[in-house]
Amino acid sequence: MSRVAVIPVPLATCCTVLSCFGVAILLVLGAAFDANVEVLMGHSEDPKDGHAVAQTCYSAAIVYAVFIALCGCQAFTGVRYKKPAVRL
Repeated sequence: MSRVAVIPVPLATCCTVLSCFGVAILLVLGAAFDANVEVLMGHSEDPKDGHAVAQTCYSAAIVYAVFIALCGCQAFTGVRYKKPAVRL
């Protein structure tokens, strides 16, 4: 296993935080579509099958969860194995 972080720590941390928000929002939207909330399903131009849209939201949340795991590992690796400072 390589002990080098491919993604810099600040970027990996940002990705992890944003992915956490993405998972939360997608899970709430998926639950709302699954419950056929009137605001989301009541208009004629809205999707007809709320359950199918909810499944898509849940699938996207899984993708974001994978990003949380990968970027979290990169952030942890970058913090744990810091590169030595270059001395002039």
